[in-house]
Amino acid sequence: MTVRSIAGRFERGFAFAGALALLIMAAVSFFDVIFRSVNRPVTGAYELTAVLVALTVFALLPGVTLRDEHVRAGMLSMLAKRHAGLAVAMRWLRQLLLAILFLYLAVTLWRMGQTFQRAGDLAPFIDLPLAWVAWFGAAGGVVSAVCALFSKRGAGAELA
Repeated sequence: MTVRSIAGRFERGFAFAGALALLIMAAVSFFDVIFRSVNRPVTGAYELTAVLVALTVFALLPGVTLRDEHVRAGMLSMLAKRHAGLAVAMRWLRQLLLAILFLYLAVTLWRMGQTFQRAGDLAPFIDLPLAWVAWFGAAGGVVSAVCALFSKRGAGAELA
C-alpha cells in the first residue's frame, strides 16, 4: 500500500464527513427558513451553520489538494510550457509550499483547539464546544499536507 493510496483513503473519509456536514447545513437552513415564516426560528442556526461551514471546508480540502484543483494564477505557465525542466521544478515547489502551509495551518488550529479547550469555549446559543472543530481542521490540514506531496493534476492540466 502506497502513501498516495493511504492519503486517498483518508481523503474519501474526509469527503464523506464534508458531504454529511453540507447535508446537515442544508437541512438547518431549510428548517430555519420554514420556521421563521411562522415566527419560530431555529435556535442557534447561525452558529451551527458557521460550524458546519468550517467542517465542510476542512473536510473537502484534502480532496481538492490530492487532485491539485486549487485556484491558481497561470502567470508562469507560458514559461513552463517552453521549458520542461521549469514545469517539473514549479510543480515540485508548489507541492512543497502547499505542504508547509497546510502543516502551519494544522499546528495553528491545534493550538487554537487547545486554547478553546482550556477556556471551555462554547458556541453561545447552542452550547456546542468549539475545540473539536479546530482539532478537526488541524487533522484536515495534516491530511492536506500529505495529499499536497502526492497530488496529481487531472485531465486538461496546463502544467505537467
